[in-house]
Amino acid sequence: MKDIKPIFNWAEQNGDANIYDRILIKIMPQLFNENVNLTAEIISSNDNIEVSSELYNLVKSKTEELIGSSYEE
Repeated sequence: MKDIKPIFNWAEQNGDANIYDRILIKIMPQLFNENVNLTAEIISSNDNIEVSSELYNLVKSKTEELIGSSYEE
C-alpha cells in the first residue's frame, strides 16, 4: 500500500482549483475496480490515503499528465 495524499498535495499546489475532480474523473474506472470510495472532500480531510501500488501509479501518471510536469517523490 502506498500513500497518494502527497501527490494530491502537489497537484493542489501546481494545478487549478478543480484539480482533485479532474484527477478523479481520469481514474474513476480503476477506483470502481478496486472498490475505493474517493471524493474531493475525502482527499481534503484525510492526512493520508493508502491505496494499491497499481492505483498509486495511475494517480501519479494522470496527475503528471494534467499538471504537465513530473512529480518527484
